[in-house]
Amino acid sequence: MNALQSRIGRWIGVGHRKLHMPTLETPRLVLRKLGLDDLTDMIAWNDFPVGQTAEAEARKILAYSFREYRERGIGPWGIQLRTTRALVGNCGFPHITFQDLCGEVNYYIAPQARGQGLATEALSALLRCGFREIGLTRIQGRCALDSLSSERVMQRVGMTFEGLVHDTLSSSGPNSKRKMYAIVEKDFDPASDRANERTIDATAHPEDRG
Repeated sequence: MNALQSRIGRWIGVGHRKLHMPTLETPRLVLRKLGLDDLTDMIAWNDFPVGQTAEAEARKILAYSFREYRERGIGPWGIQLRTTRALVGNCGFPHITFQDLCGEVNYYIAPQARGQGLATEALSALLRCGFREIGLTRIQGRCALDSLSSERVMQRVGMTFEGLVHDTLSSSGPNSKRKMYAIVEKDFDPASDRANERTIDATAHPEDRG
């Protein structure tokens, strides 16, 4: 999933209901709604499609996020460091099928903040929210075939590989396939999740996105 697609999605589902979006906290992170004050930090990510200005793309993400908050009650969480208060990425549930109580997660960490296990910490918080606050029974995620770092993030939080799926946003061919990972509520281990929170992963991750 490319950088822009990993940050922007669209909620879908049968029997849609407006949701409440809580602030989520972990030992190193605060996950909260995005605001106009985040524009400068988002521009500094400098990880946008070629040919697009960073400010224009950052404003596009903010506009999408504000629309989601207004219409759906929930949208992308900004990932903020507790120590510096810098915004270093975002994450969320770009797709939810309410009929099946199934949600799909994504996550993005800016290049300058990668290699610290922040994506794992943020994804753990999303799983807790999805199962405990939203009431989902299944949460899934996808990554590109060659995105081993994103795959490891999902593995660390207990998600398991289910197979290859086609990405409807891509053209046909080998690049249209993605690896699908998932976890169901009964397999979510809060004790293991808390242990993951306390562990700072020192392994370098060239791409903390999924």
